[in-house]
Amino acid sequence: MAEQIAAGPGTGLLSALGQVSGKRSGIFGRTREDPSRAELYETIHEAWLEWQNDLLNFEDADCKEMVDYYAYRIKASQIRYEYLLRKAKALQAR
Repeated sequence: MAEQIAAGPGTGLLSALGQVSGKRSGIFGRTREDPSRAELYETIHEAWLEWQNDLLNFEDADCKEMVDYYAYRIKASQIRYEYLLRKAKALQAR
């Protein structure tokens, strides 16, 4: 099997896996043919990470100004994330 993998991308196990997966790739099973949808999914993931990061930073805030700042950031990133989810659902409904 190691010889098949070392032989290159056109042969062996990796090639078979690529053929089985067809047009699907990446997280959420996005298709390669729709880059705008893939970009939207990536943006949703980044928005979720931003929201989670803001939540963690809020926990570590040590002064009133930073607490206020991260409270604002949490709400803003949550609204952005929810907006992107609604946009993806509307796109999926089409």
